[in-house]
Amino acid sequence: MEILMYCGSLALNYKGIPYRTQWVEHPDIAATLNSIGVKPNPPTAFAQYTVPAIYDPRTRTAIQDSVKIAAYLDETYPETPRLLDPSTVVLETAFQDALFYAVHQPANPLVLPTCIGFLLPSGAAYFRPKMEALMGRKISELCPPEKRPEQWAAVERGFGALASWFESAGDDRLLFTGGGPNGENGRVSHADTGLAAFLIFLRFCLGKDSEEWRQVESWNGGRWQRVLDYFEKWTDASR
Repeated sequence: MEILMYCGSLALNYKGIPYRTQWVEHPDIAATLNSIGVKPNPPTAFAQYTVPAIYDPRTRTAIQDSVKIAAYLDETYPETPRLLDPSTVVLETAFQDALFYAVHQPANPLVLPTCIGFLLPSGAAYFRPKMEALMGRKISELCPPEKRPEQWAAVERGFGALASWFESAGDDRLLFTGGGPNGENGRVSHADTGLAAFLIFLRFCLGKDSEEWRQVESWNGGRWQRVLDYFEKWTDASR
């Protein structure tokens, strides 16, 4: 199995499916995915080609989009733990959008400038104008110092809303489908891997020892740190 990017590695590690990671610079995503036979997204989508994506040499199948990847892995490798249950697949698909609007979107102005700093020059030169066109302003204007407290408060509110969805079950669950406050007796779902991947990304961008990341760890009774602790054993992206 060959995988491009991080979110899918959590799913593959959880399922115990061997794979090789191929890192791809932003300017090369479309050509790389096209070369392995990935079907492009519809013209109305954000982009024709996105990562994560996988290529399975056993079946000669190439897929992009994390929900489709999870569904494929469940069907093709039925002996591994399921990520998508028929009873929750609609909700988990919708959860992707809900997660984006709750926490990804408010966090974007704070983390995009840092993200660009991590890219190689060719990736940064490609990524910057794309994001500036999408955001409607220069990257340097996304998070001026005087606006950061207000923007950070919006991120905290988003995480509060996210926590309230889990709390509405009334059973102190950590995971999407149940289990205890530390994930015991729970079943990992695609929604959980998507949330864990975002937290890993946010921790990387903010810096593990930063004051802002320490705040995230403390929010909502330490829920988000417990999520990362639970997924620790499946976060080795080097395998």
